Amino acid sequence: MGHRGKKTVHAVAWNYASFALSKGVVLITMAVLTRLLPPETFGLVSLATVVISYFSLLQDLGLGSALIQHRTDVQEAANTVYAANLIIGILFLLLTFTIAPVVAAFFREPAVEPMLQMLALTFVIDPFGSVHLALLQKDLAFRKKLIPDLGRLIVKAVVTIALAFKGFGPWSLIIGQLSSSVFGVVLARIALQRKLQMRINRSQLGLLLKFSIPFMGFNLVNALASNLEFIVIGRVLGDAALGVYSITYRIVDLLIMNVWVVLAAAMFPALAKIQHQPRLLRRTFLSVTQYVQVFIVPISLGLIMTAEPIVFVLLGSQWLDAIPVLRLLPIAFLIFSIGTTAGDVYKAIGRPDLLLKMGVLHIIVLIPSVLIGVQYQLVGVALGLIATAVLIKIVHLFVIIRVIGVTVSELMRALRPAFVGGTALTIVTTPLVYGISDLPPLMQLLIAGVTGAATYVGTLWLLEKEVVIKGANTLLDAVRR
Repeated sequence: MGHRGKKTVHAVAWNYASFALSKGVVLITMAVLTRLLPPETFGLVSLATVVISYFSLLQDLGLGSALIQHRTDVQEAANTVYAANLIIGILFLLLTFTIAPVVAAFFREPAVEPMLQMLALTFVIDPFGSVHLALLQKDLAFRKKLIPDLGRLIVKAVVTIALAFKGFGPWSLIIGQLSSSVFGVVLARIALQRKLQMRINRSQLGLLLKFSIPFMGFNLVNALASNLEFIVIGRVLGDAALGVYSITYRIVDLLIMNVWVVLAAAMFPALAKIQHQPRLLRRTFLSVTQYVQVFIVPISLGLIMTAEPIVFVLLGSQWLDAIPVLRLLPIAFLIFSIGTTAGDVYKAIGRPDLLLKMGVLHIIVLIPSVLIGVQYQLVGVALGLIATAVLIKIVHLFVIIRVIGVTVSELMRALRPAFVGGTALTIVTTPLVYGISDLPPLMQLLIAGVTGAATYVGTLWLLEKEVVIKGANTLLDAVRR
C-alpha cells in the first residue's frame, strides 16, 4: 500500500473513531431525552428543524465540496468560500425570519415561528468554522477534526439534558442546537489554526461555482427528498406521529446511513486526488462498496430482528409505536446503501450533474410513494420508502455500471461476503429472538447481539476469510499509525 493509500486508510479509521464516539454520545443523549420529553415535543421541534435542515444543505451552495475537490491556489479559494459562506448565511437568516410565520401556519403550530427564527441564527454562526472543517477534510486530517466533531456533540448533550431537567421542554432542544453551533466553530478554529481572510476572488469563485452549481442542485433535490416524509407526516398525522417517526428515523440514520456517510467524508478527498486514474477509481469503488456492505448488512438485520427490545431499552415504553417503523426503515436504508459511494466518484471526476439527475428521479418516485403511504399511517410511509429505494437503486446501479465501468459480475462479487454473512445471521438469529422474547429487553439485546455477531463473523471467516484478513490488517495498519 502506497503512502497515499495508507493516508486514506488512516483518515477512514480516524473518521470512524469520530463516528463511533460521536454517535455513542448521541444515543446516550437520546435515551435520556426520550424519558424526559414526550413524542409531541420532538415532533414540534422537528417541524422547525425540517426547514433549517433543508436550508442548511444549501447554505454554502456546494462551495465546501468544491473547495475539497479544488486543486490550485487553495488559500485564495478558501478565502473566497469563507466570505461567500457568511454572505449566504445572512441571506438565509433573513429568508428564514420572513417565512417563519408561513411555516407555522402551514403546520398549524404557532410555536414553530419563534423556534424557527431562533434556529436560523446558526446560519450566521456556522460559516466562521465551516471552511476550517472543509480544509481539515481536504487534508484527510480526521484526527484533528475529531475535536470539533465530538466536542460540539458533548456540549449539545450537556446543555440539552440540563435544560430538559429544568423543564424547558422543546426549547431545551433549540438552545442545545445553538450551543452546539457556537462551540463547534470555536473548536474548529482551534483544530485548524489557519488564518483566513474574508475576500472574494472572482476568478476563484467562478472555478468553484462551475463545480458547485450542479452539486448545489443535487443538494436542493436531495434536501427535499430527505425531508419530504417529515413535512407530509407533520402536516397530515400531527406532532406525536412526527415525533415517533423522527426519533426512529434518527436511530436508523445513526446506525446505518452514517456508516457510508462517514466513509464518504474520507473517500471524496482521497478520490479527488486520483480523479485521472479510472482503473484505480474502479478498484477503489468496488473495495469500498464491499466493506460498506460488510458493515451495514449485520446492523440493518439486527435492527429489524431486535426492534422491540431496542425501543424498550433505548426509548422507553411511551415509544411503542416506533417498533413497526424500526422494523421497516432499515430495509429502505440497506437498499439505498448499495453502491452509494459512486456519488463520491462522480464528484471526484467532476460530474456532480449525475448526482443532480439521480436526485430529480428520486423526487419523482418519492412524492407519490409518500403521499400514498401516509394514508396508512407511519407504516405506510416506511413501505413507501422501501418501494422508492428499490426503484431508484435499479436505475442507480445501471448508471454506475455505465459511468464507472464496473461489470455486473464485479459488483456481485463485491456484495457476496455481506450477502453470505447476512443469510447465516438471519437463519440463526430469527428463531432465537422469538425464543427469548420472555426475557428482559436488555438481556434479549445482549443474547441476540452476541449470537448474531458471532454467526456473522464466523461465517465470513469460514467462507470469505480473505475479506476478513484484509479488513483486519487494514484496521491494524491504521491503528499503528
